[in-house]
Formats: sequence, C-alpha cells, structure tokens
Amino acid sequence: MKTMDKGALTNVDMKKLKYKILYICIFVFIALCCVISFVPVFWVLLSGFKDVREIYAVPASFFPKKIDLSKVGKVWSEMKFYKYYANTFVMTIGSVIMDLIVSGFAGYVISRLQPKGTKVVLTIIFWIMLMPGTMRTVPLYMEFKSLPILGINLLETYWPIWLMAGANAFNIILFKNFFDGISKSLIEAAWIDGCSDIRLFFEVIIPLSVPVFITVATFGFNAQFGQFFWPYLLISSKEKSVIGLQIYKMKASTYTLDYQMLALIFSIAPQILVFAVLQKYIVGGVSVGGVKG
Repeated sequence: MKTMDKGALTNVDMKKLKYKILYICIFVFIALCCVISFVPVFWVLLSGFKDVREIYAVPASFFPKKIDLSKVGKVWSEMKFYKYYANTFVMTIGSVIMDLIVSGFAGYVISRLQPKGTKVVLTIIFWIMLMPGTMRTVPLYMEFKSLPILGINLLETYWPIWLMAGANAFNIILFKNFFDGISKSLIEAAWIDGCSDIRLFFEVIIPLSVPVFITVATFGFNAQFGQFFWPYLLISSKEKSVIGLQIYKMKASTYTLDYQMLALIFSIAPQILVFAVLQKYIVGGVSVGGVKG
C-alpha cells in the first residue's frame, strides 16, 4: 500500500494496524462519495439514449436496451445548440476575463500596494461576503435597468453579468492571500531595478501566480457556464439566449424527455472537461502562500 511522507498519515503511522484500517475506511468512504456523485450524471446520460417508454418503465432500467449515437447529432442540430453554445461562451469568457482583471488587480493593491484605507476596504469586502445574495437582487436589477449617473439601460446585454463577475469578493481575498505569500525580496529587487507597480504586476506577480489565476478562471467558468437566474432576469431575446435558459424552456416545448436528458449533458460537458484538464492547478491555486516569503 502506497503511503506519503507528509500528511495526516505518515509512513510510520501506516506500519500500525489501526492506522491501516483507518486509511482503508477513509478510502472506501471517499470512493462511495464519488460513486454517489457520479451516478446521477451517468443516469442522465444513459437516459438520453432510451426510448420515452423505456424511461417511464416500471421497474426502471439503468442501462438502455439500445444506444443510438446518431441521436446526439439530432439533438444538437434540432435544438440549435451551436447557437446557444456560442452565446454561452461569449457570456462566460467575458465574465472570466472581467473576474481575473478586477479581482487580480484588487488583490494586488490590497496585498502589496496597501494605500490608505486598505483595512476599511478589506473589512467591507468581508461584509459583502456575509451579505445574502437575495438582498442585492432588486437593487442590482434597478441599477442595470438605468445605470446611475449615465442612465444607460444594460438589459438585453451581457454587461450586467460581466460586471457582477468582476465584483467577486471571495476571489479578491483569494488573490490577496496568494500574493501575500510571494517573497518580499523579489518585490523589493524589482523596485530597486526601477520596475513600476503595473510592470511589477505583469512581469513578476502574474508569472508567479499562474496556479491561482487558473483556479479562479476554472471556478469562474464552471459558475458562469450553467448560470440561469441572471440571464433569465436580464435577457428575453432569443438571439442572446444561453444554454441555461434553453434547458429551462424545454419543459414547455415539444421535445421529449430523452431529448431533454441529452441536452442536460450538453450543458455540463464543457464544465467537466475544463475541470478535468485544469484540476492539477487547483490545489496550488487555493493553497495560500504557495511561494514562501
């Protein structure tokens, strides 16, 4: 049995029977949690290939009697998912970019530049994190309907979603804590060489903070791609509709349940793929102080 030199259980602990049993119990528990989490996803995927009568059959069968892969292409073309995929990617990528720019700069200013009033701003950010999201719904909608001072109507655009993505208090704290762990000697050496604060951020901070940037981008992508509430509230135009809205509207359409099941898989597939590809960076991204000072 493979063990680790560091962690809750070390090589010395694993030589004792009680710790071996504990390790096996923990492993079995995690494996069961993974199975419980993935079974609904596989059930939805397999149900998409079932006939409608087979879906409603009693007792229900987990595996379909026949798998017709051409059904995937039919669902994709008939429901015009390519169009809604494009809209969703525009909304999602814009949100991720806005989040990285605003949260990254905010975390850098709070962590390294620390102008006057930094503690007050940091306290406000923590208060915002504690505030229920429902308290902000109506005020935000009214602001987007008529932007203060400018009086611009942002409804029927993705700008409200992009702006809200940039105002992410949790990611600001995540960036701030990560930047706190970067060696001060590197920062001071760059300043001595005449590096400006902006140049320091792009040429020193960002290269050392790739894990946290990828982590925030991954979480942001997964959070925005399947978003339903704000697109439903802000966008009524079918031309700008996103996947989350179309999945909801399928309930009132003529599409059968098997088509709806496959549509759900289309909506979560990009999130699964992005997380699977970038998951190795997430541990490093959320481990604050990845570079010791």
